[in-house]
Amino acid sequence: MRPVDWTATGAAPAASDEAASGGADAADARQDQRSAEGPGDRLPRLRRRTLELPRPLPAPPAAALHTLGPDDERDAPRPLRIDEAAIRLVGIGIDDLARDDLVEAVADPEDAWTSDNGISDHFLRGRLVVQVRRADNLVIGAFARGYALAVRPEGARTLDDLAERAAGAAGRSVRRGPGTRVPTTRRELLDRLEREGFVVTPGSGHGRVTHPEHPGLFVPMASTPSDVRFTRYAVSQIRRVFGVDLRD
Repeated sequence: MRPVDWTATGAAPAASDEAASGGADAADARQDQRSAEGPGDRLPRLRRRTLELPRPLPAPPAAALHTLGPDDERDAPRPLRIDEAAIRLVGIGIDDLARDDLVEAVADPEDAWTSDNGISDHFLRGRLVVQVRRADNLVIGAFARGYALAVRPEGARTLDDLAERAAGAAGRSVRRGPGTRVPTTRRELLDRLEREGFVVTPGSGHGRVTHPEHPGLFVPMASTPSDVRFTRYAVSQIRRVFGVDLRD
């Protein structure tokens, strides 16, 4: 045990006169130094940093299939996707839709247009309009014809415009033979379909183009096409439904 010092006050022990004199001199010297310094000398010195200004995004590579740029109209080739949970139904008389109705509207529309600033395309056939999102080729809407036409934006792209976008701007070749980007004859189109593994089943008026790797998808094909743009439309249809580009 240690005895208690009842005389302790808690104050610092008194310094000697010489130590006190030296401490005062040191305090005066520190005060004089602070007076001689400017305000900036007492601030902490920070490391200099370079301010990075915002820069524009670089252009996408020329070989890119798809980008999110608002001016890029190219879409990534991929098969048509149908998920019933993702489809928004609007209008009367479309509750009994079958999967084939959706596929046929996209594959062989009577009219088509784009909307939502290019985010999706609409395909009209009969009483039905099917909305397909470009980013993933997913069916996201099915609308009654009257409703869809009522809300169709003015100046929307037409079916010809969409076919041009999907099949390229190359029209009918002067040579009317192989070597063009888009096939120019029915025989050339059938050759390219066979090369890509498609199966063409003939019919009385329209045949069907199917692919064993994409069950449930099909594209109607006229047995005796009369339109000179037939091959361009066919390339566009195959690309929209199967995600396969038939251009050379």
